[in-house]
Amino acid sequence: MSNQAVTSEPQASRRAHVLLDGAYGAANLGDNAIAYCMSQFLIRNNVDVTISCNYPEYIRSTMGIESVPALNFRSLDIGILRDVRKYDAVVVGGGQQLQEFRIPNPFIGMFARVCQMARSAHNHRVPFVAWAVGMDWPLSRLGGFLARRYLGDRNATLIFRDGKSYERGKLLLYGRDCRITQSTDAAFMLSTLADQSLTANLEKYGPTNKKRLLMCASVLENYDGAVGRLVEICREAAAQGYEILGWHSEIRPNYDLRVREMADWDSIPGFRWLPPEPIDTNEVAALIRSSSIVIATRMHPAIIAVSQGVAAYGIATNGKMETVFEELKMPYSHVSKLSDLTFSAIASREFSPSFAMATQFAQEAERGGRQVLAAIHRGWISASSLKRKCSA
Repeated sequence: MSNQAVTSEPQASRRAHVLLDGAYGAANLGDNAIAYCMSQFLIRNNVDVTISCNYPEYIRSTMGIESVPALNFRSLDIGILRDVRKYDAVVVGGGQQLQEFRIPNPFIGMFARVCQMARSAHNHRVPFVAWAVGMDWPLSRLGGFLARRYLGDRNATLIFRDGKSYERGKLLLYGRDCRITQSTDAAFMLSTLADQSLTANLEKYGPTNKKRLLMCASVLENYDGAVGRLVEICREAAAQGYEILGWHSEIRPNYDLRVREMADWDSIPGFRWLPPEPIDTNEVAALIRSSSIVIATRMHPAIIAVSQGVAAYGIATNGKMETVFEELKMPYSHVSKLSDLTFSAIASREFSPSFAMATQFAQEAERGGRQVLAAIHRGWISASSLKRKCSA
């Protein structure tokens, strides 16, 4: 992908400054990969970025980008709603952001936060963009009302990351003035956006030509024996000469780290868990690239793998993952069907179609990024013109 600045947009006397908002921070390394790719794409196209997130210090230290606390009604941290006026656009980036809290509430949960950010953007006449987001369905009556009221506004551009979310969004927002398009997950751009530190991190994880299985395991509580079956698959791989490493992309307390106590991982010859400390996105990319095959029960390790030409086998735990894996033409099994799965069956699958699709998805993700640039500049120029008229 070219790193040249976009020149087709109207020129202004200064660079646009965007607030990139999402559930980024120390705990979820997949979401951090989204933040990294989105921010790097914008910066390389002459847009300044500030990130609002859950762990500003971590994002600031690992990405070198100015970061501020995200909207949080529970802690009464709502300053970002007022500060929206400082920016030329608000971009809510990546993930299943249009996901309601388990009990519909206009102030709690990711979906509520997105709607409140859109409301603030509207009030301050700032363009609002939801970039590569997924949508749960069906929404509650309250959720549908909030979506049509705030996400359907004429200052809003909604770019859905999958076909089902796109169709749901069009149905829900029919007759509203927002722009609705479809792209793919921004993490597919990682292979073209990773910086020079990737090479140094590759040296940390050793040669890339050895037989290495990276097991990205999460808690599979609703499926008896599923984690134990993953251990059996790893033992079979070890018997075939593979080095087995365990790693988690989600390291919040009481989440995936619990999987270490749910089965006898020590029964795998030579197995070791990688440290659970958060690592930056370039190190994540290097770790996955150093593997010859990845088995993942979360989506983003699989996406980062195939985007770098590394074989990935998915263990789908929900419909969202099945949709992404099928669109990506990536071999996978649903977690409920692990009982007969073997490592030999996994290793014998054809992975090249997923590599080809990942390349295509990276191009689509870049097109989505350019739609974001167009929305930012369109609204920025309009707002600048309005301000000049008001001051004349």
